[in-house]
Amino acid sequence: MNRQKKVLVIDNDDALRSSLAATFNTQGFDVLQADTASMGVQLARTELPDLILCDTDLGRVGGDLVLYAVRRDPNLCAIPFILMSRFGIKELPPLGVGRGADGFLAKPFTPEKLATTVRACLESGAKIHGETQTGSGKRRPDGTNKSLKGLLRPLKRVMEATWRISTGHERLEMEEIIGLANQAHHTVSRLHKRIEDSLDTDPVK
Repeated sequence: MNRQKKVLVIDNDDALRSSLAATFNTQGFDVLQADTASMGVQLARTELPDLILCDTDLGRVGGDLVLYAVRRDPNLCAIPFILMSRFGIKELPPLGVGRGADGFLAKPFTPEKLATTVRACLESGAKIHGETQTGSGKRRPDGTNKSLKGLLRPLKRVMEATWRISTGHERLEMEEIIGLANQAHHTVSRLHKRIEDSLDTDPVK
């Protein structure tokens, strides 16, 4: 019997959080709820959800810092993470998306948009997990190309971030430069762990 997937919803809007919980329940998900950043991080660490849906505006501690805490935790870093915001994307995504979020939802969003974003993030997370599991056991000779292909997306993120810093640093604010540097660092850290796990060797010091 398949385990029921768990979704953690972090939002200080009680009405929206309850509405999302009801929607996820009808879709067969087990829903965890938190109205503060600290409670959300604590629930993530104790319950290990399959997906985290987090608002960017949580008061003093925003959703981007929840994302930062999740990505720094080796037990949580691979969990698909979707940011929500009442501000839509214009030219650039929110800072948190650049730091490793897997998806973004601009409020208000339709049930169809929610379902599409959640499905894409879960499928992406399952693919990465499957590649890691395959690599940590007996590796198939014909799976090398597929495993390598899975590394292209995070590598592209690092390339884009470092390119923007190197070519546009004179036009960027210091906060933007720090955000891009953090993006590159967290992406490389996750990539390093995936490669390390797939090689099934002792950690590289």
